Amino acid sequence: MVCGKTFRSNANEHGMPRPIWVQYKTARCILWSGERFLLAVHHSYLPYKRGRWGLPGGRIEVGESAEAAARREVTEELGVELGELSDCGDYRYKGARHKVFGTRFDGAIVAFDHNELERIGWHSLDDVATFQRNGRLHAGFEHDAISRFLQGIAA
Repeated sequence: MVCGKTFRSNANEHGMPRPIWVQYKTARCILWSGERFLLAVHHSYLPYKRGRWGLPGGRIEVGESAEAAARREVTEELGVELGELSDCGDYRYKGARHKVFGTRFDGAIVAFDHNELERIGWHSLDDVATFQRNGRLHAGFEHDAISRFLQGIAA
C-alpha cells in the first residue's frame, strides 16, 4: 500500500504490465477565494497540452505523502503556505491516479515560479465549466474536483 491506496490492474495506458500497487502520480490543490478558484498553466513541451488550465501541484516524490506533496508543490510554484486541506478525491488521468485537495485561501499571491508556470488566474466555476467544454483544461477533472470541494464545504 502506497499513499494509503492500492488497486489491481493488468496494464497501464500503453499496455505494459503494472505492479499490483500504484501510487498517486501527482497531488493537486484547489485554492478558493471568494467565488473564484486559482488555475495555472504549466509549461509543456507537448503542443496539445500548451495553454491548458489546471490545478496547481505536481509529482509526488518517493516516500512523500500526497498531502505533503500538494503543500510542497504549491509553495514551490506560488510561494504560499496552505492552511487546512480537504480531501477532494482521487482522479484518473492518462492511466494514473491523481490526488486532489482543496482549501480556502485568503492570502495574496504576489509572484509565481515562471520556470514551472506560464500564467495563473482566478476563475469562477462557470469559467472552469467553459474551459472544460472547450477542451482547455489540462486533465479534464478540474471542474469535477472543484464541484466536489464545494459540496464538501456546504455539508
